[in-house]
Amino acid sequence: MGVGLDLRNEPQCRAQIQPAETERMSTIGGMLCSLSHDMRHSLSAIYANAEFLERHDLCANERAALVLEIQEAVLEMTERLDSVLQFASGGRKNQIVRECVSLVVEKAVAAVKFHPDGRNVLITVGQLPPVEADIDAQNLESAIYNLLLNACQAASCSVGAPEVQIHLAEADERIYITILDNGPGIPTSVRGTLFDPFVTAGKPKGTGLGLTLARRIAEEHRGSVCLEESKREWTVFTLSLTKDR
Repeated sequence: MGVGLDLRNEPQCRAQIQPAETERMSTIGGMLCSLSHDMRHSLSAIYANAEFLERHDLCANERAALVLEIQEAVLEMTERLDSVLQFASGGRKNQIVRECVSLVVEKAVAAVKFHPDGRNVLITVGQLPPVEADIDAQNLESAIYNLLLNACQAASCSVGAPEVQIHLAEADERIYITILDNGPGIPTSVRGTLFDPFVTAGKPKGTGLGLTLARRIAEEHRGSVCLEESKREWTVFTLSLTKDR
């Protein structure tokens, strides 16, 4: 009698929990299917190139090219796993500290330039005012990196020379990071679900988690990620965050 359990509401509670559980399992299932497909593709490339390396009639340049393809395949696998793990972790794990946001932007730009999809893209960095904010620097860098990498992948499909621009600005208590690319634009059919997990807008690579993670990280910084404009050779994303926590 002291416990006071009321089992009359149990069916109602189960009815409320079941849709959420079904949605969660569906998301996990989609994640595993996407990851399995992408991993098999990368592993097949690694296996095939490893077999080619056993040939004795290859010159040094051919061997170097095969090794580079293996390294890029491993990098793709690692990035997919990192994205899935970050998505599944469900929240911020690092300490919030006062840091210069421009330094975080510069680190993200340097990392993207090292990525195979960013090596042949002209990345122009606008003025970076030395504005400071209370941030999770590691996660914010990851968000900017994902947005930049998406922009580079889109710009690679441009009819002209691929180009990406990034700008940093501040207004009152907010900071805005704007990223532009000259790619073909976001298809109208996916704009409504662009930030949902596993939406890739037709890109052959990636898990479709980059924009999802970028939005979640921005929201953890009391900000947002928005598609400002998208048309042929002109797509603009803006990440905003609050200076003070």
